[in-house]
Amino acid sequence: MSVHPSPALALPVEERLAHLAYHDPLTGLPNRAQLADRLELALERAAETGAVVLLSIDLDDFKLVNDGLGHAAGDELLRQLALRLDAVRRSADLLARQGGDEFILLVELPRRDDAAGTAAAIGQRIAEALEPPFVIADAELRIGASIGAALYPGDAADAESLHRHADSAMYRAKQSGGGYAAYRPGTTDPLARLSLAAALRRGLSENALSLHYRPVFRLPSLEMMGLEALVRWDDPVGGRIPPAELIEVAEKTGVIHALGDWVIQEVCRHVQIWEAEGLHPNIGVNISPRQLQRPSFAGDFAGTVVASGLDPRRVILELTESAWMLEASRTLPVLEQLTGAGFAVALDDFGAGYSSLSRLRSLPVAVIKIDRSFLVDLPDDPQAAAIVEAILALATACGCDVVCDGVETDAQLSFLCERGCRLAQGHGLGRPQPVADITELMRARLISTRRA
Repeated sequence: MSVHPSPALALPVEERLAHLAYHDPLTGLPNRAQLADRLELALERAAETGAVVLLSIDLDDFKLVNDGLGHAAGDELLRQLALRLDAVRRSADLLARQGGDEFILLVELPRRDDAAGTAAAIGQRIAEALEPPFVIADAELRIGASIGAALYPGDAADAESLHRHADSAMYRAKQSGGGYAAYRPGTTDPLARLSLAAALRRGLSENALSLHYRPVFRLPSLEMMGLEALVRWDDPVGGRIPPAELIEVAEKTGVIHALGDWVIQEVCRHVQIWEAEGLHPNIGVNISPRQLQRPSFAGDFAGTVVASGLDPRRVILELTESAWMLEASRTLPVLEQLTGAGFAVALDDFGAGYSSLSRLRSLPVAVIKIDRSFLVDLPDDPQAAAIVEAILALATACGCDVVCDGVETDAQLSFLCERGCRLAQGHGLGRPQPVADITELMRARLISTRRA
């Protein structure tokens, strides 16, 4: 099916009305009414041996486009997106606009044996179709998408459940930073989410959670300069809960406030132990925008740090770029209060949103962390190399430190050192480690330094 902004205009009045009843006027795609009819038929056809894949596709940071460039630009982006998605689908597939910036792709398969693999392959093709920049209002925008997939009959027995589970998978993909995610029973179910939230509260009260620390190194000496605190939870029933899922549950159920309080208390407790041994790392703490919406957050956070004796200047508050931009009106006053108390602020996943360059100067940022996606193709990809070099130059001009996140190879490390990058982290340098292991590593490095 071709995509046109207003395909019904050339039809007689009666046919035009019928067309509008089943098509989206902006993109010309089938609308949710036509999708509902087709989905019911697809499930009937697949009842014996077939399968149905439903993919929910939602643009990342679409609100930023509407707010920054206006609704006309947002509409143009949706039309361009519809064209790209339409080019990905097979002729028998149905692509529909669900509403807003959400699209649905309905795929029917004759057999069930590799439905999951087919869904993942389609998700990959969609992601690849969105890689080239969109040109909107004379600006090039790199806009990704969060894609969630659910399967019939494996994930759902009816149309409503299949649709809900595809949406749940999409939201899980969004919480993990975008890309593709398959439906997984658990936190996507509201009752299961509440159950997991109750278990999380219980785990907090019983001190069943732990912190791992990921080191940050100075380049080129590879001296350990700091640590990033990361939450880990091994639930007695559910096993190890993935960090993205843990944060998603905490944010959606309000447990994020108690979890955030516990994190900074544990960080301060560990720092007191380290300082008694002469170990003085800087500490990065990830902050959720939900925490910043609590009126007392700045005072509570600063009070905990000061009471422990930890110098606020050694604490870096890390907030993702997209979260900051979406909540700027609420978060900025709180962050200015915290920076006024001596804390540093880091802009995490830098480069994932298009508006950073225009707003960076107005934000109280001391550190920017380059999104790991830019490092994957270093040093062979000239475009990736040029982007990293530009961000390093921008940071220098703005007086910010830069942490290159996601260093995996010696070639990447050599490239960053040659370009004057001063700080880096990643699995190629040091993985997150429990408190005991990271303490031993810091002790060994301290002893080595003293001997030198």
